[in-house]
Amino acid sequence: MWYATRASGFTALVLLSATVAIGLVTSMRRSGRGWPRFVVQSVHRDLSLLVVLFLLVHIVTSVLDPFAKLSVLDAVVPFIASYRPLWLGLGVVSIELLIAIIATSFVRHRLSWRTWRIVHLLAYISWPIAVIHGIGTGSDTKSAWALLLVTVCVAVVIGALVWRLTQIGPHFKALGWLGIAAGLTGTAALIAWMAIGPLQPGWAKAAGTPADLLAGSSTRATGSTPAPIHALTVGLNDAVRGSLAQSQTTVTATMVDTRDTTLSVVVLARADGSGQLSLSQAGTSLCNAPVSVGTSAITAQCGTVLVSLQLQSDGTAINGTMTTRRAAVTP
Repeated sequence: MWYATRASGFTALVLLSATVAIGLVTSMRRSGRGWPRFVVQSVHRDLSLLVVLFLLVHIVTSVLDPFAKLSVLDAVVPFIASYRPLWLGLGVVSIELLIAIIATSFVRHRLSWRTWRIVHLLAYISWPIAVIHGIGTGSDTKSAWALLLVTVCVAVVIGALVWRLTQIGPHFKALGWLGIAAGLTGTAALIAWMAIGPLQPGWAKAAGTPADLLAGSSTRATGSTPAPIHALTVGLNDAVRGSLAQSQTTVTATMVDTRDTTLSVVVLARADGSGQLSLSQAGTSLCNAPVSVGTSAITAQCGTVLVSLQLQSDGTAINGTMTTRRAAVTP
């Protein structure tokens, strides 16, 4: 299912880029013998319908896939998902802009040309939003083939935009050059953002991936099991400090040991009462275990080591004490 989501997303991006580029080129109202205007318009319309088809596949498979735990509401209301909310939300915004374009196209005969034209221009806004969504949310962003595909899409659309603006009437030359400068500046900003963000290590966490998914993907990526539990020291009684992040369905506490700052602790609590403890040291996983919430402490058993956390929070910051001891052995 995850493969279908990724494939449909990239296919929709390619088709949307082609649609926007054709729209820019044909906006000059020119035609040729080999390609009459009505043929170009037909290709433009058919590509738009294909974009919608692949977007529907992308949305449905994203919701059905259990990895990101997305709901139907997450696919309709932007910026509320627990999985990469900002970047996923941009995708929702882009899709809703396209829906507005399609809806007004069906009732074009009831609208003035100016009104329809203004709404239709939203396609040009939805395209960069879709590009940023794909880069920020996609798990293939660092892959050579994905970078090449996005580069080609951006180059085609920006090339069409520059060509279109160079053909603008003499009374609007200044506006045309301003548009070209804006397009090239936006492209440079996109490249710079990718270099300092999505292409850097740790982007998955910075993008807002839930802690339990990060722990699971780390294990799958290495193809190995977490480090032996005996690597977790028994007899700790250390202060921990960190931050608290909340969504509609989860509360995540991310902390570090103040005595040994290489030791990090993540506690994920879900709305259904379940939870997960993740312990790592210098980037190496020591433990991933379910938690038990008591009246005075949160506990988890990591093999033969019992971890206990007594925490206090003011809403955003969190601090407390972590202790470890040998777990009782049942006969």
